[in-house]
Formats: sequence, structure tokens, C-alpha cells
Amino acid sequence: MSLNYSVITKYISASRLQNYEIVCFGDTRKALKLYQTNLRLSQAFYPLLSLFEVILRNALNEELTLYFRDTNWLDNQQTGFMNHTSLSYKDHRTGIIKHNFFLKNSVAKSISDLGATVTQGKIIADLTFGFWTALFDTTHYKILTGRPIRIFTNLPSGANRSAIHKKLVRLRDFRNRVYHNEPVIFQNDPAVGITFNLQQLETVYTDLDDFFQWLDLDFDVWTRRINNINFEVSRAKCMMKYYPSKKYYLNRFILGCKHYYSKYWKNR
Repeated sequence: MSLNYSVITKYISASRLQNYEIVCFGDTRKALKLYQTNLRLSQAFYPLLSLFEVILRNALNEELTLYFRDTNWLDNQQTGFMNHTSLSYKDHRTGIIKHNFFLKNSVAKSISDLGATVTQGKIIADLTFGFWTALFDTTHYKILTGRPIRIFTNLPSGANRSAIHKKLVRLRDFRNRVYHNEPVIFQNDPAVGITFNLQQLETVYTDLDDFFQWLDLDFDVWTRRINNINFEVSRAKCMMKYYPSKKYYLNRFILGCKHYYSKYWKNR
């Protein structure tokens, strides 16, 4: 039994589906299919983003544990580099002293939330992706004398702190869209409005590949069984081009056969 579109808009919300309808020129059937396509793409990214986040935070923890010679540096550095004088500055417009204590406040909140069960490992797991990204911003990176970049043992020429931070911010923003069920398939072009566009999504996928290489990890080997990005991207493009014609179903079947043959049979 299929759902009535008015029921769907009630529970998903008309405002959330509006952009899908715009991109599909008012075709509500195709708009719903595109909404499902966005969910599949987000689902495909979830394990890759989660895996990278775990790898990144553990690599940084190991490096900074050596740097501070302290296995509990997250707790102890609340009064150390997280409280550095360079993180306080005077707003020249208002004259008010402002503070960039994001790292310290993040750790303090984690410790408070965890209560009696707090350990270094639990703090690491509780901290946001933004916390680890902030270690590569200009101020924190300088305080840490550039130590965070050492986790990337296979860094190519020309890739510096700025390039790493830019990619991490892009990943953080994309990750938040995925985790909060926001669309990842649109681009708001001032000239033409909302359009179907996978460029940002594909850029993020390249960023993930780059980071694995820079960490000297084989991206294909680490993600082979959980990586369905190219398949879902191909299906999304096929849907936009052919749905709801018979050619859509034929191409979807062919794409599925090729994908699962390559993933589960060819590479046995």
C-alpha cells in the first residue's frame, strides 16, 4: 500500500520537501524518489565519516599524548594550552575582552556529562568532530607548535595546515548535514536557484580519500565492505535522468549487478 503524499508532507514536513519539488518541477512522485535518494547517499556516507572520525581522533590523541607526555592530557590541558593567553583578545570595536575557550569548554562539558565514569577514552569518544578540527585552526595549531600535522606521515608537497583545516571544516559541515538529516544533493545557485548538484558530495568523498592517503592508509582496503558511494552517486544521476521511465529501472538493475559483482564476487 502506497502512502498518500499529503500524509508524507505531514510527517516529513512540506518545507523539507519543498526543494525536492522545485528540483523535480512539481512532480511529487519524483520529488519523493529524490528524497529517498538523498537518504541513501547520506546512509552511504555515514560509515565512512564515522570511521574517519575515529581514526582522526585516535591519531591526534596518540600524537598529543607523546607531545605532552601525559595520557590524561585532555583533562590536564584545560589549564594548559587550552587556556593559553593568545586565546584571549580585546575586541577593538567594543573594547570587550573575548575568549576562544572552545576546546576547554568542550572538555569540561564532556567531563561533567560523563560524571563518575569519566576516563580519557570516554572523553575522546564524547568530543565533537569540531573539537579535533579546531586543533588545526591558526591559533591552536601555533600554540601546539604544529604538532597535530605529524599524524599525516604521507603528506604530499604543498599540503599544509591551511589545506588540512579547509578539508576538515568541509568534512565537519558535510558530516553535520548527514547526521542531522539535511539534504546533501542540492546547490543554491544565485542565478538559477536550487539545483540538483553532487559536486560538494563528490568533493567530500575525494577529501576522505586524500586523508586516508595522507595517514598512509589504503582507502580501498579500509572501506571496501562499507563503501557504496560511487554506486549511490550513479543511481542518483540515473534517477534524475530517467525516472520514471522503463530506462530508469533497466539502468538501476544494471548498476546494481555491476556494483555487487565488483564488491562481493570479483574481489573474493
